[in-house]
Amino acid sequence: MALTDQVEYIPVSPRILRPDSKGPFDLFLRHENNYVLFNAAGRLLTRAKRQELLTDKASTLYIDEKALNDYRSYLVENITDVLDDESISVEERAQAWSNTAQVLGKELFEKKLPGPTFEKRYDRFEKLIQSTSTFLQSAKSLKHLSRFISKGYDIYQHGISTMVYTVCLMQEYDYDDHKLLACGMGAMLHDIGKTGLPQEIVNKNPVDLTDEERETLALHPMIGARTCSNFNLPTIAANCILFHHERADGKGYPTQATSEDVPLHTKIVAICNEYDNLTRNVPYRKALTPFAALKHIMDDDGLADKDILKKFVELLSQAEIV
Repeated sequence: MALTDQVEYIPVSPRILRPDSKGPFDLFLRHENNYVLFNAAGRLLTRAKRQELLTDKASTLYIDEKALNDYRSYLVENITDVLDDESISVEERAQAWSNTAQVLGKELFEKKLPGPTFEKRYDRFEKLIQSTSTFLQSAKSLKHLSRFISKGYDIYQHGISTMVYTVCLMQEYDYDDHKLLACGMGAMLHDIGKTGLPQEIVNKNPVDLTDEERETLALHPMIGARTCSNFNLPTIAANCILFHHERADGKGYPTQATSEDVPLHTKIVAICNEYDNLTRNVPYRKALTPFAALKHIMDDDGLADKDILKKFVELLSQAEIV
């Protein structure tokens, strides 16, 4: 059946689709300006049928834009298999991981979640980090991931990015898997306190904030830590939320702690948070380039420990980001 209406179609790689699986979405092939149904929702995509597409390198599959959420849910269920499939390019796997993280991350930041619901969603995102940590910590993966995770204004999108950079940087310090996982979740949730603040303050250019608004915004680490205290969050993760705006020179907030008083993992989250803030488009400013963002951080004497900054620059260089 050829479709010529105004429906928007999104390309998906045949390699991402698992052989002998049933996806909850229709798959289409494009022929000139028409989209022809290739495999109906709920119908088995056989290994042989998938192989036909892979043999024809020009073949691209499409899904109806309205089925995007179903496609993302499909990725959540199959992401480990996708990342383990080395026949899929690193770029495609990175995009699949990003789409999966978007689904699970957005769930975590919904307002006023009941405790059991939050804990269930927390566990799902934690499982994502745990099962995909090897992929996340590869410089080749980070090169492509940085393109996909840098998009979007939402707090959860910034959290995903900060988490990825944090997990990658922590490996330079030989953290064990338990601490790496806990800090990754702390980095993911570091700005969750902002969801309880007036969004006109959160989205306002910092230089235009009144003193009262600045004081209100500075409450978000404590609000976030208090919010997550009800969910048995590991202490190491809670510290990442509470102290991610502290500075090496003691001029940060909420406690004005100096570098000696802040744990290393928290300082790692802080620098990753600053870098992602600078390289992300926000309502009041266009994103800086990676080079410009790093220069800004280096020029802000007292912001970050020099050793951590050096290792972060080396990490980004290995990933060919700067």
